[in-house]
Amino acid sequence: MTTKLEVERQKLYDTDYLRWMETTVEKLRVRDYSNIDWENLIAEIEDIGRR
Repeated sequence: MTTKLEVERQKLYDTDYLRWMETTVEKLRVRDYSNIDWENLIAEIEDIGRR
């Protein structure tokens, strides 16, 4: 089941990558791990590893 928060995270990632990145970094800084878009963050890290 997909929650509203998960849908909002995916929408931000798809529509405003820079804002998604800034939001993700800020959440990591304050250790707000429960609200991080883990799926897309992991995909981005994997992509960096392939470059």
